Amino acid sequence: MIKFFRKIRQKMLTENKFSKYLIYAIGEIVLVVIGILIALSINNWNDNRKNIKAELNYYNRILDDLEMDKQLIVQSLEKADKRIETSKELLLELDSGTKSKKYLLNKFLIAIRGDVFVVRDVTFKDLISSGNIKLLNDIKIKNSLIQYYSELENVQTQMKQNRDENLKNIFGLFNSSIEFGGTQELEYVNQIIGPEILHTLKQVDWTKDKDNEYYEKFQMELLFNISMTDREKQHLTTISNLMNSPYDLLVKKCRKN
Repeated sequence: MIKFFRKIRQKMLTENKFSKYLIYAIGEIVLVVIGILIALSINNWNDNRKNIKAELNYYNRILDDLEMDKQLIVQSLEKADKRIETSKELLLELDSGTKSKKYLLNKFLIAIRGDVFVVRDVTFKDLISSGNIKLLNDIKIKNSLIQYYSELENVQTQMKQNRDENLKNIFGLFNSSIEFGGTQELEYVNQIIGPEILHTLKQVDWTKDKDNEYYEKFQMELLFNISMTDREKQHLTTISNLMNSPYDLLVKKCRKN
């Protein structure tokens, strides 16, 4: 094709048809420009198509993260209810004086044991760190996600502070004195040290003496655990409520596509 146009150009020049050559040259330039514009348009179309695909992929991935978080919140709330119920049972059993110290302490471990709620925010962090947040063209979804993850960070900070405070009290209780005897009464510690060593340690059963300071400390820690666990439930409910807006927007967007 190039040789064909070159022959036409040379023929016009040899025949001294300058005006026709000029018109031809302009036409050739126009064709080249049109070709470049078409190529750019195709390239832009391909880029836009890729960006749209990447945008929708991010929407779907974040929606998957939120759905997983919703399930985890439900499970965490159920476990929190169980810890509260176990703590209440322990308070009644402690008051009754019918349960052994070993039983009470090992059940106490169940009452305080809980999983740390960690949100799945890897996709959103990837959006921010990579600069791909600009791919999100739906302003309502973008603003909703930014607001949600911003407020979520504050709630998680409060949850960590409450959890740390509760753990501090628990460790303080078990390490307060050998008379409390908490560590040696635990099942997993019994299995490690064995009955021979266990019998050499001081045994003090304060669970039958309501005036004993460790009885009162244990009672107060159970009440504190109930309070902190209920506070955890409030935080989880707050996260769930904050999640509703971006979740509903993403469901509508992803199902439509």
